[in-house]
Amino acid sequence: MNKRLKKRNCYVIALIVLILFGSACSRNGRKPSWEADVSGISIEKMEIQRFEEVLFNVNPSTLEGSLEPYFEKFSFFIEGSMGNSEAIESLYNFVTDPEIRELFIDTGKRWDDTDAITEPLAHTFRFHRYHFPDIELPEVYTYISGIDYMMPIIYTGDKLVIGLDNFLGSDYALYDRLGIPRYLSRWMRPERLNVEVMLAFADARLSEYAPMPETLLDHIIYHGKRQYFLDNMLPRTHDTLKIAYTATNLEWMRHFEGYAWTYKLDNDLLYTSDHRIINQFTGEAPFTSAFGRDSAPRTGVWLGWQIVREYMRRNPEVDLQKLLSEGDSRKILAGARYRPR
Repeated sequence: MNKRLKKRNCYVIALIVLILFGSACSRNGRKPSWEADVSGISIEKMEIQRFEEVLFNVNPSTLEGSLEPYFEKFSFFIEGSMGNSEAIESLYNFVTDPEIRELFIDTGKRWDDTDAITEPLAHTFRFHRYHFPDIELPEVYTYISGIDYMMPIIYTGDKLVIGLDNFLGSDYALYDRLGIPRYLSRWMRPERLNVEVMLAFADARLSEYAPMPETLLDHIIYHGKRQYFLDNMLPRTHDTLKIAYTATNLEWMRHFEGYAWTYKLDNDLLYTSDHRIINQFTGEAPFTSAFGRDSAPRTGVWLGWQIVREYMRRNPEVDLQKLLSEGDSRKILAGARYRPR
């Protein structure tokens, strides 16, 4: 195993806390306008239920019997397997696969103490409770997903399930061996975990409050709301981490923001429902193909973020819930009076 992966948990905690609570460089250490005062907000004591420690430490030859005592606690993971011979066989193949077991071992070393998860997550949950006081916080579980990097977080409302093997560090050797594109694997690191959790929360809140987007403008504003949700939940996290941009991506976007916006206007793209065009500007990619290989990816996401930020700046009476429930993307665009240079 790569020796660089043998970093102590104190380093992980320190890095996450630095990202969460350190001053955002883009705001020169000033308190962001969207940061709420959560000093008086309390949440229930958080306990992390680690399913991977149960699954990979029982006898794989007697899986069904060995897991039975844990059925009530981890029914979310195993209820479809109990009494199902094919499912048990599939589970056996999973836990005895050498690469999967390697993931379990390395995950245990990287995340050997749940404090690395609970401390930053609890702080983030306080911001969520401030903005959504009527929504109960979920039970939190971890597991080995087999590197399901397209869905590292599962949030069902009452349960939050974290695939810890998706956050082992950008230099984790198995990511390269499996052929995960570098523009994705560079963000599969511990300090991104809270961002992914809050993106899952953002999607859940948006599905409750607003219709699904249809046009490119709808998608731009939808993603802008997601990013502004991150602003409110992770107010001191740097923009690069929230949008998964390198410093070079951020520099390009700030320099060409006006061009990226007028390109959509000049080509009458804002109201297209063509999913190929929508994905070109909002989908995961190493760059935005319309602007060349040196461009930032997901330029539509960045533009939507700046539009929503400007809309909220100009409309201080609108709170986060009202923003998420506003289904008229044209109203938000008009209210932002967005004029990038």
